[in-house]
Amino acid sequence: MASGGKLAALSLALAMVSCGDEQGSVRDEPIIIGVIVSLSGALGSVGDHLAKSAQLAAREINAAGGLLGGRQIELIVVDDRTQPDQAARVAEELLAQGAVGIIGSLSSSATEEVQAITAAAQVPQISCCSTSQNLTSIQPADDRYLFRTAPSDTVQARVLARLAVDSACARVAILHINDAYGEPFAEGITQSLTSEPTVDVVEVVPFVGGRSNYDAEVEAVASANPDCVALVAFPDDGGEILRAWNNLGSPPPVTWIGTDGLKDPGFPTAAGDASFVDGVIGTAPIVAPDTRSANAFAASYEVTFGEEPGIFGGNQYDATILLALAIQKAGTTEGSAVRDALYEVANLDDSEPTVFSGQMPRALGVLEEGGDVDYEGASGSVNFDPSGDVTTDYEIWTYDTVDGFTRIDVISAMDLDR
Repeated sequence: MASGGKLAALSLALAMVSCGDEQGSVRDEPIIIGVIVSLSGALGSVGDHLAKSAQLAAREINAAGGLLGGRQIELIVVDDRTQPDQAARVAEELLAQGAVGIIGSLSSSATEEVQAITAAAQVPQISCCSTSQNLTSIQPADDRYLFRTAPSDTVQARVLARLAVDSACARVAILHINDAYGEPFAEGITQSLTSEPTVDVVEVVPFVGGRSNYDAEVEAVASANPDCVALVAFPDDGGEILRAWNNLGSPPPVTWIGTDGLKDPGFPTAAGDASFVDGVIGTAPIVAPDTRSANAFAASYEVTFGEEPGIFGGNQYDATILLALAIQKAGTTEGSAVRDALYEVANLDDSEPTVFSGQMPRALGVLEEGGDVDYEGASGSVNFDPSGDVTTDYEIWTYDTVDGFTRIDVISAMDLDR
């Protein structure tokens, strides 16, 4: 587990296959890709499986013969500790080590810091999990180096507002982490609920993450006497908040509505008592659809690591695969060429052959012969719009102590406009 800015290189090279590439002098050199994940801090519970998802993608590329005439991918995985300043530091270190692309970060605040560094260096960056709507416009569409395989929270805020209405919420309090993820998300929820005549937003309470005590925040929420609380948080903070709520003595009965940041086993674990989380409902983009690619990824992950993939695992796998396919399509590791090629290997074109997860020999073969591919991802279509964003359907989930997290409904982004 890398920390303190020290880089933990995970060299995934198999048997090297060397033929010619765009520069004969580098044909035996690996292609370095940096992976910034949170192995500690507020998102530490999800970082390990995301590192494994990237490893699986790199292994498949290397087993298929590598890129640009046989060059193997070498991943360098680093821990940003769920801290934006640490994410910036390790991003600089990765670029100094020769990384030609960056996968990450997880939190939107960390990605905000990293994108400024990667854009200046003209190095493509793909985040699996940063969903802040601020990231859509943070770089110009005509000169963009930041991409995401998870959708913006703009739509999810509307989905959550609909869930509040459907749950007969009349008085809603919003409790949100005060960062690039939580602040615009809370604003989006507030705006969506303002247009609902049956719902009042009675309190909006921001909090600083990474603490072990949220008594003041839950007391502020309780004093507003809501019947529903929208909680925009990460697993550790969310668990501590539910613990504090249940320690109030006689907390008012409320419906807790969470977001994608809470849909992780670390949430009930951090609460200390899973019963505190029992009955929480929430929203999240569907990141593991029942598709050929998603099922192939899940099966391969389980065989490789002896466990099921975690949330956003398919998005992380897709980010790594897309970056590799773009390098092969571009015929170079030069940043602007790879950036342009990302749109080509991801976006739907009926004239292009579709490739799925686990089909890397076919995909690389088509590209090596000068053909085109349209990659259908484990997390969905992964078609990038000009702002580097993707669109997905959303799920309504619930948590109980018997079945854990369960999907109870699906909402299409298109349905929201009807």
